[in-house]
Amino acid sequence: MRLAFYLDNRGIAGLGPLPDPDMGNPGVGGTEYALLAVVRLLHGSPLEPVLFLTQPQIFEGIPERSITLVSGLTESIHQSVARDCVGLVFRPGFASSSDWDGLEKAQLPLLPWFSNLGCDQQARYERLRAVSRWVLLSGAQLDAFRHSRLAGRAVVIPYPVAVPVAQRQPRSLETALAATDLAYVGALTPFKGFDRLARQWSAIARECPQARLRVFGGADLYGSRAAAGELSPYELHCRELLERGGYSSRVVFEGSCGLDRYDSFASVAVGVVNPSGRDETFCLAAAEFSACGVPVLAPRRHVFVQTVLDQQTGVLASSDRELAVAAVALLRDPERAWRLGAQGQRFVQERFSPEVVREAWLKLAQDLSAGAPVQAVPVSTPWWHEQRWLRQLWGLGFALPGWPSWPELKGLIKRWLQGGGELRPRGIAAIAALGALVVWAGLVFGKFGGNPTGLARIGERFPANPHLPPEQLLVLPGKRGNDGQQFLVLATDPLQIDPATTQAVDNPIYRGKRLLYPLLAWLTGLGQPQLIIWTLGLLNVGCIAGAAGLVAQWALLEQRNPRWGLAVLALPGYWITLTLSTADLLATTLLLAAAVAWRQRRPAGLSAALAGAVLTRETALLAWAASGLATVSERRWRWLVPLALVPLPLMLLTAWLKARFAATGDGLLATLHFGPPGVGIVQKAAQLLGLHPLPGPPVLGLERGFDGLCLLFWLCSLAILAATALRGWGGRWLRITAGVYLLPALCTSTQILARFPDYTRVWIDVSSLALLALLSARSRWLTPWLAMSALLSLGYGVGYSLLAP
Repeated sequence: MRLAFYLDNRGIAGLGPLPDPDMGNPGVGGTEYALLAVVRLLHGSPLEPVLFLTQPQIFEGIPERSITLVSGLTESIHQSVARDCVGLVFRPGFASSSDWDGLEKAQLPLLPWFSNLGCDQQARYERLRAVSRWVLLSGAQLDAFRHSRLAGRAVVIPYPVAVPVAQRQPRSLETALAATDLAYVGALTPFKGFDRLARQWSAIARECPQARLRVFGGADLYGSRAAAGELSPYELHCRELLERGGYSSRVVFEGSCGLDRYDSFASVAVGVVNPSGRDETFCLAAAEFSACGVPVLAPRRHVFVQTVLDQQTGVLASSDRELAVAAVALLRDPERAWRLGAQGQRFVQERFSPEVVREAWLKLAQDLSAGAPVQAVPVSTPWWHEQRWLRQLWGLGFALPGWPSWPELKGLIKRWLQGGGELRPRGIAAIAALGALVVWAGLVFGKFGGNPTGLARIGERFPANPHLPPEQLLVLPGKRGNDGQQFLVLATDPLQIDPATTQAVDNPIYRGKRLLYPLLAWLTGLGQPQLIIWTLGLLNVGCIAGAAGLVAQWALLEQRNPRWGLAVLALPGYWITLTLSTADLLATTLLLAAAVAWRQRRPAGLSAALAGAVLTRETALLAWAASGLATVSERRWRWLVPLALVPLPLMLLTAWLKARFAATGDGLLATLHFGPPGVGIVQKAAQLLGLHPLPGPPVLGLERGFDGLCLLFWLCSLAILAATALRGWGGRWLRITAGVYLLPALCTSTQILARFPDYTRVWIDVSSLALLALLSARSRWLTPWLAMSALLSLGYGVGYSLLAP
């Protein structure tokens, strides 16, 4: 009985001959090693392995007669049939067009060995008739696929875990007491999340002065590649985090070690693996630590709940801060670390030893040979873990004809949004645009009968728009009117060439300086008033999309999932601005663009974004000042020249407006909008309690309660900015910007705080910056803060739709 294995070894052939896989991973990728280890352990068993390679290579322990060179996957399929193999094991996700022809015409059972939580063209693999079993690595991985048809043809076989003979012996207490180091094993890539450990290293090193951080398997951030300027942006980011913490001298980069690293584990007290927890389906590094008697620290995500038994073989952490606290506790208590490591050794030997894995492969081959049906594998994770219950709920639909596998549906959506591949910021922006467009269209056509001027909230205090017929304007009887009315007037004549335009706005200088938003509406509307009434609102739809894409890009820079970009859809200030047709969304989108440009070290992009922002709203001058301070602080002297030019367009525009309207005051109204710190907030709280009247009609009933929640959310966002300024979340630019925004926000007067639609959109930047800070900090407060904002957005939407005139 034979079983074939196909390995495209072009990536490792350059390493030359490799040692016996039974002695441990010699320093190749986990999946490549595991496949070779399975071939090695099957030799001498009733099941004869056949190994197909694309490049000649020698592996100690694997006889050369078992190895056959092939041109690709298709030839390995033909060879497997010719040798009467019971099946062919291969890695899905890497097939060429010629390989697909062989896969779709295969005449033997195919066994995709799936080491990830998804792959390229997964839906096409799922439709292959020849696929007999999907070989998965853990029950947690299978539970993550309960929304996919592959779950019905899955078998779980873990990686074999082997280490050198010396490390298989129980670790002595003396060795554990002498060990003082914290070790990380893995590549320095965003997927593995070393930056999260780098950010916490200063807190660990401060509490454990004898500890070093030893990095196995990654690049040396201070070695030859660093000297030659060849470090990737992510590696530079990690080095910056280590240096910022102040304990980089106690970080040792061991490089891509071979079997020698197992000897080095003798001085390792605690091992850390994949701090991001992203898409882990087994984590060979965690199992190897346990096999050597080293306790493991890992995030409480995906397969770690099964590979690392919490408080038994290691510790699972729910946040980066928890992981740092657990590391300090174990480094300070070597006896507890030794007990966890000893239990880990026993656990690995019982679950993942070569003998256990060999029996699982033998059973699979026997089932294939006998034509036995697939046995359903029961769920093995809690119902709430990684939304398993939702995946199972989707899987119930497979009983219906035509019900799609979720990976298949997701692939279709991605191809429609961005042409396929992993969801990127562009796809996030497209999703946000679709959501905002649905809301905008629902209001325009559902609430206002197809008249987009309803979003401008036109009142009777000022003259009607001179460039639109009166019957086309949706006027609110008895109402003062909103800023959107002013922007609609300017959008039809941005430069106020027509004297009638000046009469229809409250202050031609003050409004004229906020030029960019109405100018863009005029340009996109081709100067035609009948189109401009539509483009004014659609610009804000585009701004929501742009903001989502920029936050997604920020999340990527922070090594987080770009789907966090959709969090902007939870922020109430965004929806309030959309329903009032004001410039605040454009201003905050340009602020986010400036934040991303700073992180990407693009001075031209930073200056352009800030220049556009100050032409949209004067509050952007705060971000400009913060950028200048951050530039000086980081000694980016060449950036000062383009930054100095940022306010020049606004200054020239202001001078031109003042020359044209010399008899008109500027209208900045700083003394009206701002006052002593905290006074306005106290007066607002007194208003909500019925103790102090504020300008405008009284706030009563449901509106008072909603206003109070909005104020609470705003104060929470200010608290986040204060924490950012103190702790430095998100880097120096965000830290300084948070501090600069904080003071004027605290000085806000009751003129702005009187009603929630004013302060939520005027200080929309506060919530945008708070979102960036929480993403950077990986704070546990991100979820409750977003939940509160989402409830406010939902409440506002219901109230606006049903109660607003």
